[in-house]
Amino acid sequence: MKTTENPAQSGTSFSGNRLRGISAAGVSTAIDDFGTGFSSLARLMRIRVDRIKIDRCFVRDILGDRAAAAVALAVIAMAKGLGVKVIAEGVETEAQLKFLRERGCDEMQGFYFSRPLPASEFEALLREARCLKFGGDADGGDDDPARTLLLVDDEVNILSSLRRLLRADRYRIFTATSGREGLDILALHRVGVIVADQRMPGMSGTEFLARASALFPESVRIVLSGYTDLQSITDAVNQGGIYRFMNKPWDDIELRAAVRDAFSRYRQERKRA
Repeated sequence: MKTTENPAQSGTSFSGNRLRGISAAGVSTAIDDFGTGFSSLARLMRIRVDRIKIDRCFVRDILGDRAAAAVALAVIAMAKGLGVKVIAEGVETEAQLKFLRERGCDEMQGFYFSRPLPASEFEALLREARCLKFGGDADGGDDDPARTLLLVDDEVNILSSLRRLLRADRYRIFTATSGREGLDILALHRVGVIVADQRMPGMSGTEFLARASALFPESVRIVLSGYTDLQSITDAVNQGGIYRFMNKPWDDIELRAAVRDAFSRYRQERKRA
């Protein structure tokens, strides 16, 4: 059984008594659309439910919007503190699924698993007892972040050149042509070092690295840019939490050394942790 937070808030004592009676009858309860109404956290603490559902508006852009991620993670932390489970609504991608699961979300619902079905197809789905299976990363391998590198640049020829140069050092290399794509890769794979261009459409390198720093702080971040104006460097340092700022065109030996140093820094930080 589910209830939205607004009805649950009106007449807290009455609602609480009814919910306790429902629970005693063996029916589990969940608060739907949590965080989208005029809820009082003090009242919610007095209403005992089994689950809290994170509304889809927070899940939809959880990797691209700092506020959406902050709210979703706060709800997960609060629910854990209250001893109740968390369901995320509107999960549509594997990146959203893995990001939420690794941060303690208990259950997911959304089009990633199945779209709405006619009754006959829904019955067949139940008979299959199909469920989401979690193991290694998306391609079936095991991530070793101390050897995993992400390259982000909107120019495909630049990515190809970087990949040819750096694969000689036997890194596991992922590439992305936008910050959004890069965030999805980070959600799916554990990455030790990120090398990102600064000037990219839609999301700049500093914006991307700032998001990466907030959501995946263990990664070591390098900016590789053909624009060396002081403001770009200042933004990269202040917003992205970068390890190094390097220029295009790059020196092959210098760049390979910088990436090796970044992985060394990553391993040192992991040991301290």
